[in-house]
Amino acid sequence: MKDFDLIVVGSGSAGTNVTHRAAGAGWKVALIEPGYLGGTCINVGCIPSKTLIHSARVMHEIKEAGRYGVIAEPPVADWASMRERKDNLVGRIRSRGHKNIEGNDNITLFEGEGLFIGPRKISVNGETLTADKIVIACGARPAVPSINGLESIDYLTSTTVMDMDELPRSMLILGGGIIALEFSQLFARLGVEVTILQRNRRVGPILEEEISAEIEALLKEEGVRTKTGTEVSEVGRDGSAYFAVDAAGDLDERYSAEKILVATGRVPNSDRLKVEKAGVKTDSRGFVKIDSSYRTSVKGIWAVGDITGGMMFTHRAWNDGLLLSRHLINRIDISNEGRLIPYAVFTDPEIGSVGLGEQAAYEAGYKIKIQRFPFAFQGRALAAEKTKGFIKLVVNKANGKILGGHIIGHEGGELIHELIAAIRFGATVNDLYEMMHIHPTMSEAIHNASRAD
Repeated sequence: MKDFDLIVVGSGSAGTNVTHRAAGAGWKVALIEPGYLGGTCINVGCIPSKTLIHSARVMHEIKEAGRYGVIAEPPVADWASMRERKDNLVGRIRSRGHKNIEGNDNITLFEGEGLFIGPRKISVNGETLTADKIVIACGARPAVPSINGLESIDYLTSTTVMDMDELPRSMLILGGGIIALEFSQLFARLGVEVTILQRNRRVGPILEEEISAEIEALLKEEGVRTKTGTEVSEVGRDGSAYFAVDAAGDLDERYSAEKILVATGRVPNSDRLKVEKAGVKTDSRGFVKIDSSYRTSVKGIWAVGDITGGMMFTHRAWNDGLLLSRHLINRIDISNEGRLIPYAVFTDPEIGSVGLGEQAAYEAGYKIKIQRFPFAFQGRALAAEKTKGFIKLVVNKANGKILGGHIIGHEGGELIHELIAAIRFGATVNDLYEMMHIHPTMSEAIHNASRAD
């Protein structure tokens, strides 16, 4: 039996943040990781997917080079080289993580599946680790819906789709959320015929409704077929192709493709950790229940990151780890309530969002006004021919303060940070208007949106 000051299960953004801060304070920390060091984002999420997305974007830009007076040979997708580039980058980042841990005498890394065997005990690789404080940060994995025939076919997930041996000619994507939107455009740009089958009435249901409609239309321009309001009742294999049956209408519709990608959300890894052996309570979907200070139902056990549900973004998990570290090490009272959690969708054009949407603002009781500005009237966007999309501001009529900002446009994931700061520090639309913006830049569109009637 090995005793530590702190056991952290999971080396993703949340767990790593807690681990290094505790070790920096002199604590002896056991870090347990059943997979690759770095968690989902580094290994099978943000970094590898955005690496491939960038490759596809470069290919698309070359195809469109004639618009800029540049003559280029038609590009060809070298999927093997794209995968190699992705794998090399992931390997370098992962190696750096190992060096940071190996160089810290206060951290002991256990690479294996951790299992609770009591409130203060975790078994890993045949060893029993104990600590008075345990942090659960072992994340989530792709959800596999209950669809007749799915378990009998070789379907893809957001993890395995990036390691395909070769590009298929066609692909069905079950689901229409952020993952589906990003991968649909990625593969369409590489020459794959893509069809999205979305259960919701629209793609990207967390997006503002007009942004959802805009990205669906833009994907359609690039050849992505979307079918919303579906009910996939069965999947299977028919010769060399896979099929999916949509039973939402009066007559079943059948779709077929060489590959099926399941992108229907994520489920927590609480079952793999056997949290019930420690008495930790979960909700009906398996997410660990916590209070606003990340305490679970068991004293001395906290949970952070994706395993607690909610908005499963790496930056939110990192902030979870930051807050919990302050509480554990500095004994500061913390609360995760009222945080401003932005997000981005890395389609092209990108989508960035922060704060309240229009409907949420109404439901919260605000009297609001909506201010929009299209990139089609922005000088820099016109010069670069990046005119698709718009900026939408949700403004409190009573005092002009910005309640929400939503962007679909070139580098929208970067532009949104000005609006994050504006909302964070209580700025009004007049504050944005009075702030001098450089001309000509894409961010100048925020200035124009702030003065829109």
